[in-house]
Amino acid sequence: MTDQTHVEAALDRIARLNPLLHAFRLPTPELARQAAWAQERTPSPGPLAGRLLAIKDLFDLRGTPTGGGARTPVIEEAARTAPAVDALLDAGLIPVGKAETVELALGSWGINRATRTPRNPWDAAAVRVPGGSSAGTAVAVAAGLADLGLGSDSGGSIRIPSALNGLTGLKPTWGRVALAGCLPLSPSLDTAGPLAWSVADAAHMLACLSRTGDLPPFDAAASLRAAAGIAGKRLAVLADSALSAVSDPVGEAYLQTVSRLERLGARLVEVRPPLDPAALVEPTGALLAAEGWRCWQRRVEQRGGEMDPGVLSRLQAGAVIDDQALSRLHAARAGDQGRFHAWLQEVEALLTPTVPVPAPTLAEADESALPFSRFTRMANWLNLPALALPMGFTPAGLPLSLQIVALPGHENRVLGVGQAYQQTTDWHRRRPDLDALATAAVTAPPGAASPGQ
Repeated sequence: MTDQTHVEAALDRIARLNPLLHAFRLPTPELARQAAWAQERTPSPGPLAGRLLAIKDLFDLRGTPTGGGARTPVIEEAARTAPAVDALLDAGLIPVGKAETVELALGSWGINRATRTPRNPWDAAAVRVPGGSSAGTAVAVAAGLADLGLGSDSGGSIRIPSALNGLTGLKPTWGRVALAGCLPLSPSLDTAGPLAWSVADAAHMLACLSRTGDLPPFDAAASLRAAAGIAGKRLAVLADSALSAVSDPVGEAYLQTVSRLERLGARLVEVRPPLDPAALVEPTGALLAAEGWRCWQRRVEQRGGEMDPGVLSRLQAGAVIDDQALSRLHAARAGDQGRFHAWLQEVEALLTPTVPVPAPTLAEADESALPFSRFTRMANWLNLPALALPMGFTPAGLPLSLQIVALPGHENRVLGVGQAYQQTTDWHRRRPDLDALATAAVTAPPGAASPGQ
C-alpha cells in the first residue's frame, strides 16, 4: 500500500469513526496528504517511515491551534512545531491529527467536560473511560485511526490510557525527550513518549525522540537485541499481599505473566519495595497541583468559568501549597529517589500491574478517586522509565496491562524485558471490534450515554 493510499484509508476511517470515538480534537487531512506526497517522492529511511501519527494536543504543530484540551485553545496558532514532533516527522511519520486530552493534562480518567471525552473502543455495549490524560491519542491508535501516538506523562498519562486501550506505552526518564513546544503541567515530573502496539515500535519512536533530549541518544536496535538475554536476569515481582488491592482479573494475569517470564529464564525475586507505590500517589498529586497552579494560575483567573470543573478544582488545590511546602516536597522526593534507586540496583527491573482494574464505564467514573494511579505515579516521583504493555484480557474482552520499571536512564531494560515477553505472546496483536462498535452506535436508543458527557 502506498503512503497516499494508506493515508486516504485512514482519513476515511477518521471521518467515519471520530464522531463516535472523539479521539481527535483536530484532524489534519491536508498536512497528512502533504507529508504522504513528500514521503513517496523522497522516502525517509527507517522503520517508522510512512506510519500515521496522532499527536496529543499539548504539542505545538506549526500553523494549527494547541488546544490543551481547553474549550478556548491555549495557543491560537503555533508558530513552530515542537522538537519532539519534528523528530518524528523527520523520521517519515505522517501527522493525521491533534488528539483530545484531559484539559491541561490533569486527570487520569480521560474525562474532558470542556470539550469531549474520547470513548474506549474495546466495548461496543457500554461507554467506557479511555484513561488519561493522553486519552485521544490512545483511542486513535487502538481504533486504527493512527498507527502510533505521541503523548505526555506526569503521573501515568501515557501508561494509564495505554493500559485501558490495550497498547504499549513508554514513560521515559525525565530529560530523555525535549519538552519545548509542549504545554507544561509539572516541569519536575513532565515527560513525553510513545504509544504504540508493540515494544519494537515504541523503541524506534524513542530513538527518534531521544535525539531532542538532554541524555545520550537511545539505541533501539541494541535494546531490542537485549530481549534475547533475559535468561538469568533478576526481576523483582510483588508479593501476593501487595496485590490485594487489584481486581481478580488483573491479579491473575499478573501472576501468569511473571510465571511466563520465569519460564523464559528470568530469575524472579519476590520483594517488598522500600517505598509502597500507593504511598507515593498523594505526594505526587501535591507536586502536580502545586506546579500546575504556578503554570496555569493566570488562565484559571481569566477562563476558570469555561474550564472542566474537575481540572479546575485540582489546579486550585495547588494554590494552598506555598513555596516552603513545595520545597519540602522536592526534598522528600530527592530522599525517596536516593533510597529507591539504591534498592533497585539489585535487579534488572520491577514488575507491577499498570492499573489495578480494567476500564470502568463512564457512568461508574468517580473523579474524586485515583484508582489508576496506584502503581503509575511512583515512576514519575522516583524518575524511573516505565513501560506499560498488554498482559491479557478479561472474559468480557477488556485489556489488562503489565508495568515494567527500571533505574533512570535504563529504558533498554524495560524495553528488553517487554520485547522478550511480546515475542512469546500475542496480546499486543489483538484489536477491538470496530464494526460492532459502529453498529451499536447506530442502533443505540435515544438518550444513550454520550462519551462527551
